[in-house]
Amino acid sequence: MTPSSQPPPAPGFFRAWGAVWLFTWKTQLARRRLQWMLPLLLLLPFLVWKTVDSPQTWTARRDSLLLGNSSRQMRQTSGRMAMWSVRLEPDQFKQLQKIFEEEYVSAEREYRAIESPETSIEQQRTLVQNCHQRILDRAKSVLDDRQFAQFQNLDKGFVSDAEDRIGEPAWNRTAPFYRWLIDFYFFIILPLCCVRGCGGLIRDELQTDTLGFLTTRPVKRATLLVLKYLSQVACLEVAALIEGLLLIGAGALRQIPDLRSLLPLFLAVQFLAVPAWGALGLFLGQVTKRYLPLAVVYGLIVELGIGDIPTNINTLSLICHLKTLLSHDAALQSLFQWTAGGVLVPVAALLFGTVLFLSLAALLFSLREYHAANEMHK
Repeated sequence: MTPSSQPPPAPGFFRAWGAVWLFTWKTQLARRRLQWMLPLLLLLPFLVWKTVDSPQTWTARRDSLLLGNSSRQMRQTSGRMAMWSVRLEPDQFKQLQKIFEEEYVSAEREYRAIESPETSIEQQRTLVQNCHQRILDRAKSVLDDRQFAQFQNLDKGFVSDAEDRIGEPAWNRTAPFYRWLIDFYFFIILPLCCVRGCGGLIRDELQTDTLGFLTTRPVKRATLLVLKYLSQVACLEVAALIEGLLLIGAGALRQIPDLRSLLPLFLAVQFLAVPAWGALGLFLGQVTKRYLPLAVVYGLIVELGIGDIPTNINTLSLICHLKTLLSHDAALQSLFQWTAGGVLVPVAALLFGTVLFLSLAALLFSLREYHAANEMHK
């Protein structure tokens, strides 16, 4: 049999070759970007480590922040009572100072013992009022009736000053870590990176004028798109895994409790989130070349708008399902006040969203013809 009479290779061979080639191409691309990716991966964990206090630093910084300084308040008490001709005897001053210090230490211990990462306004107000009520109860046995009446008036001022400092719910030591991890990274940085990484899979080929070369390969357009998507998602999963481990590691350096139980849950939910956000970005990238602004609009309307509606319509939001899965961690549920639910429904919803967006993107790519004059300009 002559070479010219040999049968052509099977189509499956080309498909396999295309998959291997695309994966290799993406891997090489990731290596070329490694020089600037590593600093970016380290930036957020460094900010977490820098802004989250260790237990020792937190204790030193938070002491007397809510209630005030007991020594200064005692000096003010003694000075004002002297102005009103109600002097404290040296022994009374020492006893009152001891009462202030002991009750403030007790209140601060209660404050730090609150398990919730965020202390509500009502919790803080209750701590202040209970502390000063105990001070009054103990001071009554130290002062005479005239002294106690004046001391009561002064103590009301201390209570009022402390309550004025309660302007909003206060973060406990661990809350900044969870805000960085969930609010900033998981619900802002991760979706935008996935949208940017997958949204430009076809648009970037148009910019470099290589799409025509790819579409002439013996692979269907839809297959080509899916292979490119899977290759990119693989790279994004590796980068997200590294970033997640670095963030948890930064929390471990700051002695954030219960990270061992959070780590597998966080990485598993992130593993589901990356392909879902990537498929969304891929779909938006087929709709318009301005897919990032469109992604922001989508996030505001669907994820933040519809997702916060307390009805079944919020199931259209990917973030709603991610919250349901993350709520199985006790610290996250307490801080964000999420409602814990099952696992199968949100997992199925995320997988369905991934397949839906990917199918729509493949359909658009299969049917749409791109005009070089329009697409070559960003």
